[in-house]
Amino acid sequence: MVNIIHVLEDFSLSSGGLRTVVKKLNEKLLGNGLNSKIVSTRSEVEDDIILVNGGSIPWRYSSNLIKELDQLNNNKKIDLIHIHGVWMYPQYATAKYALKNNIPYIITCHGMLEPWLWTKGKFKKEQYFKHVVYKYFERANYLHAITPLEANELCKLFPKSKIKTIPNLISLNASVVENNNFNVKYILYLGRLDEKKGIDILINAFAKLNDKQIRLKIAGGFNDYKNELIKIAKDLNILERIDFVGLVKGLEKEKLYKEAFVFVAPSHSEVIGMVNLEAAKYHTPVITTYQTGLLKEWNNNGGVLINLSENNLYSELSKAVNWSIKERNLRGQKLRNFIEKEYSWNTKIKDWIHFYKTIKNEKN
Repeated sequence: MVNIIHVLEDFSLSSGGLRTVVKKLNEKLLGNGLNSKIVSTRSEVEDDIILVNGGSIPWRYSSNLIKELDQLNNNKKIDLIHIHGVWMYPQYATAKYALKNNIPYIITCHGMLEPWLWTKGKFKKEQYFKHVVYKYFERANYLHAITPLEANELCKLFPKSKIKTIPNLISLNASVVENNNFNVKYILYLGRLDEKKGIDILINAFAKLNDKQIRLKIAGGFNDYKNELIKIAKDLNILERIDFVGLVKGLEKEKLYKEAFVFVAPSHSEVIGMVNLEAAKYHTPVITTYQTGLLKEWNNNGGVLINLSENNLYSELSKAVNWSIKERNLRGQKLRNFIEKEYSWNTKIKDWIHFYKTIKNEKN
């Protein structure tokens, strides 16, 4: 039995794709006979995790995190700690704790060290990275990269570290294609409302489309950035063609995916992006960026990858909205088949289990 502890600063719904990835990984490990627990400073009421304090404090400083890790290690020896994220106290303190107690640990950065993100608050990030966490992160047993693109960036930052690449994965139910005449044709964006996501570029590209009957639906929890997006749409005189849907979950979210003519995630920086896989899961074609690190074969399997610019996105949107229903559905089916092969838990969980057991055996 391998005893694994996952640590991240935020396991609540507001953490978006990070919650999705860690939650599903934990469930799959438990379902395959490994002992797995999650430790975080934030969660939802229904979550069965170890909740430590610090969820509303700057840097997510937690005064009882180390005590909880000690208790876990004393009750049942920890074989491996899996740290998710890089910038907050839980990651720093846990890496330091693991090193001090000779517990193997791996770090998944989840795209948080991607080049585009260094442009935001660069000086503070560089100082923190260099003087606070680097000496603990570089001594991790492995750094886990989600895409080959991220692996290349991590090699530059940690030239002496061992790096393992396993993609984000998704659970797939039985494949069912539903008939849809797309009487109301819409383009869908779903995710956090954030500058990083390229939603402003999407709105500008959408404004250039000749077919004024096509709508743009933007789904994601409302925040201050929504006001900036509304201003862009007003200035372009297209606000009446855009629906700001808000946060969606469950069946409402599934319905949005299924009924979208095309899904668009024009992110400046991402590690795959769970929304891309979720849309493909529901047989919806996806336009996204090379910066997601998705396999380039995405382009040959019903999806579209672009280098992000307004002109590039407009060009692909104008083609997509003119697909016949038959072509749209064929693309969706091909993309669904592709992610089933390359990005599904059914085919890839064995990679995680082998990886964890390898680390445990290396220590022994």
